[in-house]
Amino acid sequence: MKLVLLPGMDGTGELFEEFLSYHDGDYLVMTLPQQGPQNHSYLAKSLEKQLPKEDYILLAESFSGGIVPELLKQDLTNMKGVIFVASFLSCPNRYLLPIAKVLPLKELASAPLSQIAHKLLLLGKDASKELLSKFIKVTKSIPDHILKSRLAVMSQQMLPSATFDVPTVYIQALSDRLISPRKSRELSNVFRNIEYIKIDGPHFLLQAKPKESSQAVAKAAVLIMNHQGSS
Repeated sequence: MKLVLLPGMDGTGELFEEFLSYHDGDYLVMTLPQQGPQNHSYLAKSLEKQLPKEDYILLAESFSGGIVPELLKQDLTNMKGVIFVASFLSCPNRYLLPIAKVLPLKELASAPLSQIAHKLLLLGKDASKELLSKFIKVTKSIPDHILKSRLAVMSQQMLPSATFDVPTVYIQALSDRLISPRKSRELSNVFRNIEYIKIDGPHFLLQAKPKESSQAVAKAAVLIMNHQGSS
């Protein structure tokens, strides 16, 4: 079954490259628009028309998790399941986000001490120079107003009131410094058929642990397809 990937806050999908080198199967990487409002409702409407006409499993990374409930409001019969990776459905950190919204994000991305912060908060202490370099390059390629718009959306994000029965798996990064275990568990209030897979890794799990993440995604896909078979 095809895997459809929604990227995190960068929105480019470029950071999926190494993870996908381990993925055995058909896939489609979608990119978030770099114009217009960046709220999850608008993004869902922009992406909906690009979704496959065949059966697929949707993988939502980090920021894109909030797009999923908006997509599920539509009659998407080909979406057979959802995999969340280090994602959230309500504001992940009410203290850091207001500060981040007023910072010169692109300049900070390549500041002298930024690599320490990237490792500490996002990529893990074992992040390679290549991964750090690519992360900075991708971050600097995104218009500053788009990054800040997405941060503003995150800061105002609230847990949806709707609930969904779609088979769901949450892949939780055990060393995630941005998404607390409580935030991860919140998704069980919205997605009634959810299971959890835990991996020891940082917030950018697919990038820092591509092989282990690929194995977890394959396991998640099996869980979803088994659930489909028994329903």
